[in-house]
Amino acid sequence: MKFAVATLPLVLALVVDAIPIKERGFSDIGSLDEVVLFDSPAFQDEAGNTLVNVESYVFLKQFDISPLSSLLGDALEKIGLGDVGDKIDVALDRLSLLATIGMPGKVVKMKVSGCDKEATLPKTSLGDLGLVTGVVSVGKCGTNNSFSASVQGDDFSSDVTIFPSGSDGFGVISDIDDTIKISNVLDKVKLAKATLFDDPTPVPGMPELYKSLATSLSKPQFIYISGSPYQLYPFLREFVATSFPDSRGPLFLRNLTITDLDLILDSFSEDANKKLEYKLSQIARVQAMYPSKSFLSIGDSTEKDPEIYGQAFKTHGGDFIRCIWIHVVDGADNSDARFAAAFEGVPQERVRLFNDSQISALADVDVAGGQC
Repeated sequence: MKFAVATLPLVLALVVDAIPIKERGFSDIGSLDEVVLFDSPAFQDEAGNTLVNVESYVFLKQFDISPLSSLLGDALEKIGLGDVGDKIDVALDRLSLLATIGMPGKVVKMKVSGCDKEATLPKTSLGDLGLVTGVVSVGKCGTNNSFSASVQGDDFSSDVTIFPSGSDGFGVISDIDDTIKISNVLDKVKLAKATLFDDPTPVPGMPELYKSLATSLSKPQFIYISGSPYQLYPFLREFVATSFPDSRGPLFLRNLTITDLDLILDSFSEDANKKLEYKLSQIARVQAMYPSKSFLSIGDSTEKDPEIYGQAFKTHGGDFIRCIWIHVVDGADNSDARFAAAFEGVPQERVRLFNDSQISALADVDVAGGQC
């Protein structure tokens, strides 16, 4: 039997959507609603207004998920992690968004400090189960490096950071799992432990490297693109904020409509073409915001990052994808044939493969000066 954390929420959301709009009175956030607002990138239009590429998730107030502990324990026992003791509470906390009901028909209004305009996001839809992404204007803003944004409810407040960046200069597109965070994607049991129970651990040397890039690339726009589901956003956001405080940035995570624990873990190793298409779409999203920036793209060899960045280079050009760095992880397909195919058409000097022992030396690479 699968761990059906969100089966009930999904059914209830379908029932709610069947009620006519006039009868359910959907519009602004109400007393029964809660919102997760995501950290977001921002850019300027020709008139000097700040545009925010913002994402939010609207759901009914949290269920008591403690009764799910026995179901979670059964599911973990199937993969050899039955004896987790009091760590079950850690897993339930990280999976708490699985037990929520995404609400369609909701309008989120966001206030951004230092900006002169309140933003209204597009209405949430049933198809995305309460998740919505849109580009909104917050008018003229100050000159801060970042802004705080918030959505206020009756008894909650969702506060996030908006990361504005200029039209030119550098940026960093980074994967998360096994690029900056030890996730053990190639081993399902170790992956489950790292995702659900263990304190998140950065790949040794990567926090120092990213801190150096923040200086050498003159405060680049860091954007983290991951195949992890958005239900893990609070966990991953806290990890980046804690382990990479000098290179914080928005996280683009997948809307997988996850309905059980098995799919949470399978999402890391699902159909490679789906993951490739998703990440390419998010890189295109970045390129649409910052067409004149040059990006250093950093990933690893456990999944499809070489193929994704190679294709992005050919699609958007070498001015946009300036360099590609790939962390070579033991146990992955690290064959010459794989990398040759992934980077066919990409100049060899634009690609760097590195192992654990070479991470510290990457800080000496003058990317801003044209090296890769």
